[in-house]
Formats: sequence, structure tokens, C-alpha cells
Amino acid sequence: MLYWIIAGNGQAYGPADLALMHRWVAERRIVSTTQVATSEHGPWRDAALVAELARAFGNPDYESTAAATSTNHDAAHTPSTPPTGPTTAPGASMPMSGEWPPTPIAISQLVSGIFHLITAAGWLLTCFGVILSIPLTILGVYELIAYSRARTTPPQQYLESTKTKAILDICSVLAGNLGSMVCGIVILTQLPAARDRIDQNQQR
Repeated sequence: MLYWIIAGNGQAYGPADLALMHRWVAERRIVSTTQVATSEHGPWRDAALVAELARAFGNPDYESTAAATSTNHDAAHTPSTPPTGPTTAPGASMPMSGEWPPTPIAISQLVSGIFHLITAAGWLLTCFGVILSIPLTILGVYELIAYSRARTTPPQQYLESTKTKAILDICSVLAGNLGSMVCGIVILTQLPAARDRIDQNQQR
């Protein structure tokens, strides 16, 4: 079976066979919360939850054993190698374990995107509504795209773009979009906790 991983720089690496995965674990290129999948398109899960890799974590003798048994691995079949050292690279966001993005942010972003499209459709029914409907439509589409890609976007980058969209959500009340304004406020109140979670995840 072949595997793919998401490294600390947010890039996917693979395919890699089980022997190479064991070597990456021994070299700490893969840690327990590294995202692993058997397809380059996912679904992704923590490495510690993959049955073939689970025994590697929490076993103090594993690293030396795996390193010794992997020295004969055929380098010609080695795919792009993830960054050396622990999965959390300096300045890079480690893949988040558990639920990400936080539910209040994700749901508010989804609802806000829908409200933007509904409001844009309403403005199209007025004489000069196209002036307002176009930016509302663009913002709504961008929010829905951001929602759909939230899991694969580097967490820090996701929060920065989400903050910008939340501010625009609040400003959209000027176009009569009260629903998106409320969603924007909810998102801004949840961002500090989300950033704290990223910091804690990178300190593991």
C-alpha cells in the first residue's frame, strides 16, 4: 500500500511505501499528528491512527530499529522527501489535529457566503442593484470556496484571509446584509482562540 503525507510546510509528499514511511517516522519527518492518507486526495487522518504506523509512536526502541532496517531501502524509488527534522518547520504551520477549522468559524463562514448570494439576488430585482450585487456575489463565492478548502489551507493563512472576509462581512450591512454582519462578528470573536490553538499545536 502507498501513502501520502502533509508535511509541516503544508505540502503533500508521496507516494511512499510502508518501509519509507517507517524511515520517515524514525527520522521524525512524521510525528503522531502528521496527516496521512492512502490517496493524494485524502481522506486525511493522524499518523498515529494508521494501523500500520501506530506501533511506531510511544515505542522508545522503534526509532533505532526502524532506522537500521530502512538503510537498504531502494533510493531510486524515493519520492520527494519532506523537510528534515520534526514535522513543524520554522515559519510553517503544522497540519492541525482534530476538528479544523473550529465549528463556529466554519459554520459562520458558510452561512455568511449564502447570505451574500441571497442579498445579491435581491438587489438584482432593483433598478440599480447590479452595482451592489456584483461585489456581494464575488464575496459570497470567495467565502464558500474558502469554506470548502479550509481543511487543506495552512491554518495561519486560513485565519488571515478569514479575518479579512469577516471585516467585509460586517461592512456588508451597508448593503442591507444583516445576516453576514452577524456572522462576521462571530468569526472575529473566535479568531483569538483559533490562533491560540495553532500555537499550542506547533509547540507539541
